[in-house]
Amino acid sequence: MKRWILPVVAIALVAVIVLPFVVGAGSGIVEVKGSTFTVEHLLGDDGSPSRRSPVARRGTLPKDQAILCSWDRDRYMYFFSDEAMGVFDVAFLDAAGKVLDVRRLRSHRGDFREDPGVSPKVEARRALFLPEGAADNLTLVAGDTVKLSSDLLSAKPEPMTVIKVSGQEVRVELSTTGWLRNRGLMHRPKLSKDEGMLFIYPKMEPDLSFYMRNTLMALDIAYFDDRGKLVSVHPTRPSEDPARSGAGIQAKSGGPSQYVLEVPYGWFRERGLIDENDKPLKDVTLEMPDNIRNNASKAESHR
Repeated sequence: MKRWILPVVAIALVAVIVLPFVVGAGSGIVEVKGSTFTVEHLLGDDGSPSRRSPVARRGTLPKDQAILCSWDRDRYMYFFSDEAMGVFDVAFLDAAGKVLDVRRLRSHRGDFREDPGVSPKVEARRALFLPEGAADNLTLVAGDTVKLSSDLLSAKPEPMTVIKVSGQEVRVELSTTGWLRNRGLMHRPKLSKDEGMLFIYPKMEPDLSFYMRNTLMALDIAYFDDRGKLVSVHPTRPSEDPARSGAGIQAKSGGPSQYVLEVPYGWFRERGLIDENDKPLKDVTLEMPDNIRNNASKAESHR
Protein backbone atom coordinates (compact mmCIF):
# COMPACT_ATOMS: atom_id res chain seq x y z
CA MET A 1 0.00 0.00 0.00
CA LYS A 2 1.34 3.41 -0.93
CA ARG A 3 2.40 5.57 2.00
CA TRP A 4 0.01 8.41 1.17
CA ILE A 5 -3.12 6.22 1.27
CA LEU A 6 -3.36 5.73 5.04
CA PRO A 7 -3.08 9.45 5.88
CA VAL A 8 -5.73 10.30 3.29
CA VAL A 9 -8.07 7.64 4.69
CA ALA A 10 -7.48 8.93 8.22
CA ILE A 11 -8.24 12.51 7.17
CA ALA A 12 -11.42 11.39 5.43
CA LEU A 13 -12.63 9.54 8.54
CA VAL A 14 -11.92 12.53 10.75
CA ALA A 15 -13.84 14.75 8.32
CA VAL A 16 -16.91 12.50 8.51
CA ILE A 17 -16.95 12.87 12.28
CA VAL A 18 -15.68 16.40 12.85
CA LEU A 19 -16.73 18.45 9.81
CA PRO A 20 -20.43 18.63 10.77
CA PHE A 21 -19.42 20.22 14.06
CA VAL A 22 -17.43 22.86 12.19
CA VAL A 23 -20.14 23.91 9.75
CA GLY A 24 -23.24 23.36 11.92
CA ALA A 25 -25.87 26.02 12.56
CA GLY A 26 -24.69 26.73 16.11
CA SER A 27 -22.89 25.28 19.08
CA GLY A 28 -22.97 25.13 22.84
CA ILE A 29 -22.51 22.91 25.87
CA VAL A 30 -24.84 20.50 27.62
CA GLU A 31 -24.30 18.76 30.93
CA VAL A 32 -25.91 15.36 31.32
CA LYS A 33 -25.74 14.04 34.89
CA GLY A 34 -22.24 15.40 35.44
CA SER A 35 -20.87 14.66 31.95
CA THR A 36 -20.24 17.53 29.51
CA PHE A 37 -20.83 17.38 25.77
CA THR A 38 -19.98 19.88 23.05
CA VAL A 39 -23.15 20.33 21.03
CA GLU A 40 -23.88 21.12 17.41
CA HIS A 41 -27.18 23.01 17.52
CA LEU A 42 -29.52 22.57 14.53
CA LEU A 43 -32.27 25.17 14.30
CA GLY A 44 -33.65 24.82 10.78
CA ASP A 45 -34.71 22.34 8.12
CA ASP A 46 -32.58 23.53 5.20
CA GLY A 47 -29.10 22.34 4.32
CA SER A 48 -27.20 19.32 5.52
CA PRO A 49 -27.14 18.52 8.32
CA SER A 50 -30.54 19.86 9.38
CA ARG A 51 -32.78 19.28 12.37
CA ARG A 52 -35.02 17.17 10.12
CA SER A 53 -32.14 14.89 9.16
CA PRO A 54 -29.41 15.43 11.76
CA VAL A 55 -27.49 12.16 11.46
CA ALA A 56 -27.66 11.41 7.73
CA ARG A 57 -24.61 9.33 6.74
CA ARG A 58 -22.87 10.22 9.98
CA GLY A 59 -20.45 7.98 11.76
CA THR A 60 -20.34 7.28 15.47
CA LEU A 61 -20.28 10.40 17.63
CA PRO A 62 -17.13 11.02 19.68
CA LYS A 63 -17.76 10.39 23.37
CA ASP A 64 -17.82 14.11 24.23
CA GLN A 65 -19.93 15.40 21.35
CA ALA A 66 -23.67 15.57 20.77
CA ILE A 67 -26.28 17.05 18.41
CA LEU A 68 -29.23 19.14 19.57
CA CYS A 69 -32.27 19.76 17.37
CA SER A 70 -34.66 22.49 18.53
CA TRP A 71 -38.08 23.77 17.47
CA ASP A 72 -40.15 26.76 18.53
CA ARG A 73 -43.06 24.62 19.70
CA ASP A 74 -43.73 21.22 21.26
CA ARG A 75 -44.43 18.57 18.63
CA TYR A 76 -44.34 14.88 17.82
CA MET A 77 -40.98 14.89 16.09
CA TYR A 78 -39.62 11.96 14.13
CA PHE A 79 -36.15 10.99 12.92
CA PHE A 80 -34.95 8.44 10.39
CA SER A 81 -31.41 7.08 10.46
CA ASP A 82 -30.91 8.28 6.86
CA GLU A 83 -28.06 5.85 6.17
CA ALA A 84 -26.21 6.83 9.32
CA MET A 85 -23.20 4.65 10.01
CA GLY A 86 -23.48 5.07 13.75
CA VAL A 87 -26.03 4.35 16.47
CA PHE A 88 -27.34 7.18 18.65
CA ASP A 89 -29.10 7.56 21.99
CA VAL A 90 -31.80 10.22 21.70
CA ALA A 91 -33.13 12.18 24.67
CA PHE A 92 -36.32 14.11 23.94
CA LEU A 93 -36.49 17.29 26.02
CA ASP A 94 -38.85 20.12 26.86
CA ALA A 95 -37.77 23.72 26.23
CA ALA A 96 -35.81 23.96 29.51
CA GLY A 97 -34.07 20.59 29.19
CA LYS A 98 -36.28 18.23 31.19
CA VAL A 99 -36.04 14.70 29.78
CA LEU A 100 -39.42 13.48 28.50
CA ASP A 101 -38.36 10.24 26.82
CA VAL A 102 -35.19 8.36 25.87
CA ARG A 103 -34.84 6.24 22.73
CA ARG A 104 -32.17 4.68 20.55
CA LEU A 105 -31.81 5.34 16.82
CA ARG A 106 -30.14 2.45 15.03
CA SER A 107 -28.51 2.48 11.63
CA HIS A 108 -30.49 0.90 8.80
CA ARG A 109 -29.33 -0.81 5.65
CA GLY A 110 -31.46 -1.69 2.66
CA ASP A 111 -34.70 -0.16 1.43
CA PHE A 112 -34.91 3.34 2.93
CA ARG A 113 -38.69 2.98 3.19
CA GLU A 114 -38.15 0.24 5.78
CA ASP A 115 -36.07 2.47 8.07
CA PRO A 116 -38.16 2.44 11.29
CA GLY A 117 -36.65 5.63 12.71
CA VAL A 118 -37.41 6.88 16.21
CA SER A 119 -39.96 9.15 17.88
CA PRO A 120 -40.95 10.13 21.44
CA LYS A 121 -44.07 8.97 23.23
CA VAL A 122 -45.00 12.60 23.93
CA GLU A 123 -44.59 15.96 22.26
CA ALA A 124 -41.17 17.52 22.83
CA ARG A 125 -39.34 20.75 22.02
CA ARG A 126 -35.81 19.39 21.58
CA ALA A 127 -34.01 16.18 20.67
CA LEU A 128 -30.49 15.52 21.98
CA PHE A 129 -28.45 12.93 20.06
CA LEU A 130 -25.78 11.33 22.24
CA PRO A 131 -23.11 8.73 21.51
CA GLU A 132 -24.34 5.13 21.61
CA GLY A 133 -24.51 3.84 25.17
CA ALA A 134 -24.35 7.27 26.81
CA ALA A 135 -27.91 7.11 28.11
CA ASP A 136 -27.34 3.73 29.73
CA ASN A 137 -23.94 4.68 31.12
CA LEU A 138 -25.38 7.84 32.67
CA THR A 139 -28.66 6.13 33.67
CA LEU A 140 -30.52 8.90 31.85
CA VAL A 141 -34.28 8.49 32.15
CA ALA A 142 -37.47 10.53 31.80
CA GLY A 143 -37.69 13.09 34.58
CA ASP A 144 -33.97 13.88 34.61
CA THR A 145 -32.74 17.32 33.55
CA VAL A 146 -30.16 18.16 30.89
CA LYS A 147 -28.43 21.47 31.63
CA LEU A 148 -28.30 23.63 28.51
CA SER A 149 -25.78 26.44 28.14
CA SER A 150 -27.17 29.97 27.84
CA ASP A 151 -26.42 30.22 24.13
CA LEU A 152 -28.48 27.09 23.49
CA LEU A 153 -31.39 28.38 25.56
CA SER A 154 -31.37 31.80 23.86
CA ALA A 155 -31.05 30.52 20.27
CA LYS A 156 -34.16 31.08 18.12
CA PRO A 157 -35.29 28.01 16.16
CA GLU A 158 -36.79 28.62 12.75
CA PRO A 159 -40.57 28.24 12.75
CA MET A 160 -42.07 25.49 10.63
CA THR A 161 -43.52 26.48 7.26
CA VAL A 162 -47.14 27.60 7.62
CA ILE A 163 -49.66 27.11 4.83
CA LYS A 164 -53.39 27.78 4.85
CA VAL A 165 -56.29 25.74 3.52
CA SER A 166 -59.19 28.14 3.05
CA GLY A 167 -57.81 30.22 5.89
CA GLN A 168 -57.07 27.28 8.24
CA GLU A 169 -53.39 27.16 9.24
CA VAL A 170 -51.28 24.01 8.96
CA ARG A 171 -47.62 23.73 9.91
CA VAL A 172 -45.94 21.45 7.41
CA GLU A 173 -42.78 19.61 6.61
CA LEU A 174 -41.96 19.95 2.93
CA SER A 175 -41.23 16.97 0.68
CA THR A 176 -39.73 18.07 -2.62
CA THR A 177 -37.48 15.14 -3.61
CA GLY A 178 -38.28 11.63 -4.72
CA TRP A 179 -36.61 10.31 -1.56
CA LEU A 180 -38.76 12.43 0.75
CA ARG A 181 -41.98 11.96 -1.20
CA ASN A 182 -41.56 8.19 -1.34
CA ARG A 183 -41.04 7.95 2.40
CA GLY A 184 -43.58 10.59 3.42
CA LEU A 185 -45.10 9.91 6.84
CA MET A 186 -44.11 6.25 6.97
CA HIS A 187 -43.58 4.71 10.43
CA ARG A 188 -44.76 7.80 12.33
CA PRO A 189 -47.22 7.03 15.12
CA LYS A 190 -48.62 10.56 15.55
CA LEU A 191 -48.82 14.10 14.23
CA SER A 192 -49.27 17.17 16.40
CA LYS A 193 -52.45 19.21 16.05
CA ASP A 194 -52.60 21.20 12.80
CA GLU A 195 -49.38 19.69 11.50
CA GLY A 196 -48.92 17.79 8.28
CA MET A 197 -46.70 17.16 5.29
CA LEU A 198 -46.86 18.99 1.97
CA PHE A 199 -45.64 17.07 -1.08
CA ILE A 200 -44.54 19.35 -3.91
CA TYR A 201 -44.07 18.40 -7.56
CA PRO A 202 -42.47 20.67 -10.19
CA LYS A 203 -45.55 20.63 -12.42
CA MET A 204 -49.05 19.24 -12.69
CA GLU A 205 -49.17 15.43 -12.69
CA PRO A 206 -52.16 13.72 -14.36
CA ASP A 207 -52.54 10.67 -12.13
CA LEU A 208 -50.89 10.91 -8.73
CA SER A 209 -51.66 8.12 -6.29
CA PHE A 210 -50.54 7.76 -2.68
CA TYR A 211 -50.55 4.51 -0.73
CA MET A 212 -50.47 3.53 2.95
CA ARG A 213 -47.35 1.35 2.97
CA ASN A 214 -45.74 1.44 6.43
CA THR A 215 -48.23 4.14 7.43
CA LEU A 216 -49.42 3.83 11.03
CA MET A 217 -51.78 6.82 11.19
CA ALA A 218 -55.14 7.48 9.61
CA LEU A 219 -54.77 10.46 7.28
CA ASP A 220 -56.64 12.90 5.10
CA ILE A 221 -54.84 12.91 1.74
CA ALA A 222 -55.73 16.02 -0.26
CA TYR A 223 -54.73 16.87 -3.83
CA PHE A 224 -54.48 20.43 -5.16
CA ASP A 225 -53.84 21.72 -8.67
CA ASP A 226 -51.17 24.23 -9.74
CA ARG A 227 -53.41 27.15 -8.72
CA GLY A 228 -54.00 25.68 -5.27
CA LYS A 229 -57.58 24.59 -5.95
CA LEU A 230 -58.68 21.41 -4.16
CA VAL A 231 -59.02 18.44 -6.52
CA SER A 232 -60.00 15.72 -4.06
CA VAL A 233 -59.73 14.58 -0.43
CA HIS A 234 -59.39 10.97 0.67
CA PRO A 235 -59.82 10.21 4.40
CA THR A 236 -57.76 7.02 4.56
CA ARG A 237 -57.24 4.52 7.36
CA PRO A 238 -54.11 2.36 7.62
CA SER A 239 -53.98 -1.37 7.05
CA GLU A 240 -53.96 -3.74 10.01
CA ASP A 241 -50.57 -4.83 8.67
CA PRO A 242 -49.07 -1.67 7.16
CA ALA A 243 -45.80 -3.31 6.16
CA ARG A 244 -47.34 -6.18 4.22
CA SER A 245 -50.65 -4.89 2.92
CA GLY A 246 -50.49 -1.10 3.31
CA ALA A 247 -49.43 -0.67 -0.30
CA GLY A 248 -52.81 -2.04 -1.35
CA ILE A 249 -54.62 0.92 0.21
CA GLN A 250 -54.40 3.75 -2.31
CA ALA A 251 -55.78 7.25 -2.66
CA LYS A 252 -55.85 8.49 -6.25
CA SER A 253 -55.94 12.15 -7.18
CA GLY A 254 -58.87 11.87 -9.57
CA GLY A 255 -57.49 14.75 -11.63
CA PRO A 256 -54.30 16.66 -12.47
CA SER A 257 -52.54 17.93 -9.35
CA GLN A 258 -49.24 19.42 -8.22
CA TYR A 259 -49.49 19.57 -4.42
CA VAL A 260 -50.52 16.87 -1.95
CA LEU A 261 -51.27 17.58 1.70
CA GLU A 262 -51.40 14.90 4.39
CA VAL A 263 -52.99 15.83 7.71
CA PRO A 264 -54.60 13.83 10.52
CA TYR A 265 -57.75 11.92 9.60
CA GLY A 266 -60.90 14.02 9.73
CA TRP A 267 -59.12 17.37 9.49
CA PHE A 268 -61.07 18.53 6.42
CA ARG A 269 -64.46 17.33 7.62
CA GLU A 270 -64.01 18.82 11.13
CA ARG A 271 -63.45 22.23 9.54
CA GLY A 272 -66.52 22.02 7.33
CA LEU A 273 -64.53 21.84 4.12
CA ILE A 274 -65.98 18.53 2.84
CA ASP A 275 -69.30 16.73 3.33
CA GLU A 276 -70.01 13.18 4.53
CA ASN A 277 -69.18 11.91 1.04
CA ASP A 278 -65.81 13.71 1.09
CA LYS A 279 -66.92 16.23 -1.54
CA PRO A 280 -65.95 19.91 -1.13
CA LEU A 281 -68.71 22.01 0.40
CA LYS A 282 -67.21 25.14 -1.18
CA ASP A 283 -64.18 26.25 -3.15
CA VAL A 284 -61.21 25.11 -1.08
CA THR A 285 -57.84 26.68 -1.82
CA LEU A 286 -54.28 26.07 -0.72
CA GLU A 287 -52.36 29.21 0.25
CA MET A 288 -48.57 28.98 0.46
CA PRO A 289 -45.76 31.44 1.20
CA ASP A 290 -44.43 33.02 -1.99
CA ASN A 291 -41.04 31.37 -1.64
CA ILE A 292 -42.64 27.92 -1.58
CA ARG A 293 -44.86 28.53 -4.60
CA ASN A 294 -42.13 30.31 -6.57
CA ASN A 295 -39.65 27.49 -5.98
CA ALA A 296 -42.05 24.63 -6.70
CA SER A 297 -40.64 24.21 -10.21
CA LYS A 298 -37.29 23.32 -8.61
CA ALA A 299 -38.76 20.23 -6.91
CA GLU A 300 -37.45 16.90 -8.14
CA SER A 301 -39.30 15.43 -11.09
CA HIS A 302 -41.91 12.74 -10.41
CA ARG A 303 -40.39 10.26 -12.87
